[in-house]
Amino acid sequence: MTDKQMAIQKNAATEKLETAVPMHRYTPAVDIYETSEELVLLAEMPGVDEKGLQIEIDRRVLTLEGNVPAPEGEAKTSYYRQFKLAEAFDSDAGEASFKDGVLRLRLPKAEAAKPKKIAVKTLH
Repeated sequence: MTDKQMAIQKNAATEKLETAVPMHRYTPAVDIYETSEELVLLAEMPGVDEKGLQIEIDRRVLTLEGNVPAPEGEAKTSYYRQFKLAEAFDSDAGEASFKDGVLRLRLPKAEAAKPKKIAVKTLH
């Protein structure tokens, strides 16, 4: 590589650094409650639209990620939070809705994780 090519490559790398856009990453406020049938999660992510929202469950780890659209050259904003799930939930039957910057996620418990009642028989 010639000196001129090295100088051009160095300038290109410097230009990329100068045009880098900062990113603000926030932890969304979350309320979680559990019933005998399901887990319900409410997460506040103002400014996020449905296209920028990602929900994933992998190896009993729930990941929430949301990106806020930003005008060109302005700081990008995103939300990120993970939770370790103590029980098995049926992620295929999960339902998520998003309204006014609040995500509502409902995850039904897997049949094996639901509480079972055992009938008691009286012996005479």
